[in-house]
Amino acid sequence: MSSACLLGIDIGTTATKVIMIDAKGNILAEVLRPATLYSPNSNWAEEDANQWWDNVCQAIPECLSAASRRASDLEAIGVSGMVPTLILVDESGQPLRRSIQQNDARSHIEIDYFKAHTNPEDVFRRTGSAITQQSIGPKLLWISKNQPDLLAKTKWVMGSYDYINYKLTGQP
Repeated sequence: MSSACLLGIDIGTTATKVIMIDAKGNILAEVLRPATLYSPNSNWAEEDANQWWDNVCQAIPECLSAASRRASDLEAIGVSGMVPTLILVDESGQPLRRSIQQNDARSHIEIDYFKAHTNPEDVFRRTGSAITQQSIGPKLLWISKNQPDLLAKTKWVMGSYDYINYKLTGQP
């Protein structure tokens, strides 16, 4: 019997889930860790990327233990997550602020600006997405207007799964 297995990590809106399956797709173990949603102002939705990472660091060993497996048994790791989430990361790899979640509606003025200064149909044709509260561009414009000091310190802009992949591999 092969000991090879696959690990899946999902950074969800309400929880971080880690699941281990065997080569046939049988679930060997799964662990769920809650994620905290912050709404410091009306229509804001933020989460702490460090909490996601802490969840992953706790859930992987728990999952391995529950499945009676070792890290060397892992053939691959897949990471998924909510999209699009905005995380500003500095030169040392640290988040500069809590993430701005996909359901955050603070950038409504910036959305109107984008729509007025672009061709929304062309944007949709090129990207497959309309200009909405889920768009990263308006969120970055909001940051540039309201937290320019953080934007100036930003080395990378990442999403939820990008950040976890970065933490796992050290590669942005």
